[in-house]
Amino acid sequence: MSLQWSIYNTLFQSERYGRFCYNALSNTLIELDEIHYGLLEGYLSEQAFSDTQGNGFWSLMHEKLVLVEPGEEENLLLVRQYRRQLSCFDTSTLGLTICPTLRCNFRCPYCYELNQQDSRFMSADTQERLISWIKDYKNIRTLSVAWYGGEPLLAFDIICALTERFQSLGLAYEKASLVTNGYLLDREKIRRLNDLKIDFIQITLDGSSEIHDTRRFLAGGGPTFARILENVEALMNSDWVGVCNIRVSIDKHNIKDFIDLRTELLARFRGKKFFVYPGRVDVLGGQDYDGGCCLDSDEWSDFTLELARCHGIFPAGRLHPRIKLGGTCVALRHQSFVLGPAGELYKCWNDVGRPAMVVGSIHDEDTISDPVLRAQYATGVDPYRDPECRICAVLPICGGGCAHRRMLAKYLDRKSIEYCSPYRTRLRDYLEGYIDTVRTQEICATILQPGAVLAEQTGYRVISLSVAHSPKPSGEQVE
Repeated sequence: MSLQWSIYNTLFQSERYGRFCYNALSNTLIELDEIHYGLLEGYLSEQAFSDTQGNGFWSLMHEKLVLVEPGEEENLLLVRQYRRQLSCFDTSTLGLTICPTLRCNFRCPYCYELNQQDSRFMSADTQERLISWIKDYKNIRTLSVAWYGGEPLLAFDIICALTERFQSLGLAYEKASLVTNGYLLDREKIRRLNDLKIDFIQITLDGSSEIHDTRRFLAGGGPTFARILENVEALMNSDWVGVCNIRVSIDKHNIKDFIDLRTELLARFRGKKFFVYPGRVDVLGGQDYDGGCCLDSDEWSDFTLELARCHGIFPAGRLHPRIKLGGTCVALRHQSFVLGPAGELYKCWNDVGRPAMVVGSIHDEDTISDPVLRAQYATGVDPYRDPECRICAVLPICGGGCAHRRMLAKYLDRKSIEYCSPYRTRLRDYLEGYIDTVRTQEICATILQPGAVLAEQTGYRVISLSVAHSPKPSGEQVE
């Protein structure tokens, strides 16, 4: 059998933890002793092997795709690409991120939206047209809605009216999400959340009151922290059945405040469905904000790894890479749109309020007026079609990076924009962070179960194997 070294391998020695081989296509991390590490080094240079160890080592290397048959990787990538396309072009669900208004009661300096002072609300005519437009999708079985803005709670009456109409369409409409600054989330609105099927809410707090109020202040000036926290308190003490995420927008100005805020909030709402996570401030142009204070990819990785190493705060997966097929993002899905208050359609949350990024309107007979832009998002940013990506060692766990940033770089000549996953340059660091957690767990298990029988020592072992999945966006990812 002729086997080749996989281009998705990372063979490395860690000063602290020993020798390892990681394959991104199978997403498997294998620990090696010196002899077996040497065997792989020899194979890498000579492309030949002899199973003199008698323990099935080479069979395991093939099983975990460290060694592959000619054409095997190409076939597996075709399957991955096909699964990505199935996800992107699924027609059973219509996913809508609805902005009932672009108006906002805050003036956060880092906000990417340019129409914060747009006073329009979604008209009754547009609401009616929206219902008709949804009905035109004959094959959909499920309607998925996220309420967004602007500040969507400024248009709470529209949210209520549209939700009532959605529930009468005969579609599966069991849950919705809400992204809000939290300032207007009073007790009266909280009482309506369950009936509105809103089971997930994201609210932003950027640090202690002193820091937050210098970053997230009212449009006319004035603090917001105390009132938001009062509203969160009321939410957590209500009969609402959903989950609340607090997103902390991190840049160089407030990075040191995250731990204290998180500790305080988790203690205050212990036992509740309540999570606090960091989100990177991302300035792509157009904002009156110092982009130099934003963290680049390496700085964000340093921050993520420090949270894990020093504070035991992990992203989803506990630093272990996850296979990303793509297709979960609104921008990539054929039947997912961001809807503006005038009925205009976008493909990405970051495009809201930008006329050049409108792909169509629900008021037009031919809904899509810019099929090229839609196609650029749906297939133009597909990493499996990109020759550079196909030979990148982290393609299977990258998924192409941020679709919006990738589209700007490739089609709008924004070449300096970073869009790759942090794994491209920092994979070893993330793997070592994961290895550290594994070792810690093993030590604890040995102490707690001193009579446990250790597995036979073969000189190598698989210490991780993750499967592909499509997580709901929660802000807990590496990037």
